[in-house]
Amino acid sequence: MFDCFPISQGEALSVARPSMPTVGKIVVLLLSICVGNRVMSAQESRFASAAPPKAADVNFAASRFWKPSTVALVALDAAAKTADSYATRRNIDGGGAEYNPMARPFVHTTSIHVVSMSALLGSEISVAYWLHHRHRENRSRAILLGGAVMNGLGAACSFKYRVAGLVA
Repeated sequence: MFDCFPISQGEALSVARPSMPTVGKIVVLLLSICVGNRVMSAQESRFASAAPPKAADVNFAASRFWKPSTVALVALDAAAKTADSYATRRNIDGGGAEYNPMARPFVHTTSIHVVSMSALLGSEISVAYWLHHRHRENRSRAILLGGAVMNGLGAACSFKYRVAGLVA
């Protein structure tokens, strides 16, 4: 893929550069993607001029995202994230450590920890909403339930193995 020349003591260091056939393939691939998107958008715009369905024909109650079950799952997820944040923050402030390698960069300060947990909750709600619009209700609820379960387990673990100096 790259033209590299061996380096001997008398030669200068050569820079690895893509060969011309590779660059040509990338350009052809990008052009085909762009042209394909233009054709797709032209087909979609042709159908966009069709008359919209009557409001009486659409069942808005069946397509609501914020049903009581969804509100309960979001509240459960938020409560689990709050409990996990509280327990983790208390342990770290007492001299403990975050053992989750993916969460470790986000728990250095309280503000970063709160913002990261809020962003995680917002992203879970966004993915659940996106799945709802694609008529994947069970997957939508599974995303919210999975977030609540994971943070609930994290909170339980943090409470179970809390730092001894912080026992109230």
